[in-house]
Amino acid sequence: MAIIPKSFIESVVSIGNRNDNGTISWIGTGFFVIRKLKEDKTLVRPFLVTNRHIVNNLNKMVLMMKEKGVEKLKEIDTPIFDNNKKPIFVLHPSMPESIDIAVLPLNGQFIRENNLEFPNFDIDEQAMSSSELMGNGVDEGSLVHMLGFPMGLVEESGLPICRLGCVARISVNQITSNHTILVDIQNFPGNSGSPIIYRPEIVSIKGTKSLNKCVLMGVVHSYIPYRENLISTQTKRIVEIREENSGIALMHPVEYIRDIIDTILPNG
Repeated sequence: MAIIPKSFIESVVSIGNRNDNGTISWIGTGFFVIRKLKEDKTLVRPFLVTNRHIVNNLNKMVLMMKEKGVEKLKEIDTPIFDNNKKPIFVLHPSMPESIDIAVLPLNGQFIRENNLEFPNFDIDEQAMSSSELMGNGVDEGSLVHMLGFPMGLVEESGLPICRLGCVARISVNQITSNHTILVDIQNFPGNSGSPIIYRPEIVSIKGTKSLNKCVLMGVVHSYIPYRENLISTQTKRIVEIREENSGIALMHPVEYIRDIIDTILPNG
């Protein structure tokens, strides 16, 4: 039974850092989105969405992409700085330090000339903002999927690791103060930049709404750690701090991705 559209799964790519010796360290996740041009809906602009902290730590970005008709993936070196050493990626226009999202405009001509596949999310038609989600019945307990490449689990198929979780908290106060939705899902190093996808529901309690389509909800950027202090019985001082993954992930909702794309390619 197909729950997630194949194009959603295939739009997720592993992001690597090419080291000085030519080797690649796989450090994060990104996904492709498009926006249709207002003046001609048959034309689109392609983008890569990931986290700001991913691109800030990159030397040279490498994406794993598939050539049409070829199963084996290609390593695509992708510039993140222009000839003047200025970043090509774009951050949030009003909250660049608070919103851990980076959007990289991609070269559509390069994609066509190299015959590369480009599955993607339509950021306007296949995604919903937090207000749109809540207005359509998404609340605490709604099921979600996370697609990404944790712990360097990258292989030639290019398929991301899919994990199932649920919305832990989605509230106007949480989004206004911290710009996040809380998701109960296990994410690990490498999952930064992973998209969160809503799992469609066709059944609901009487008097409530249900959203019966799969949509992009946002992008994961971190998790809430659980910390425990180990205290010496003699000195009564903290001698060690242990930290574990609490299983609560932080996700920036779609509206912040749209905000960034609006600065690159206005929709109105």
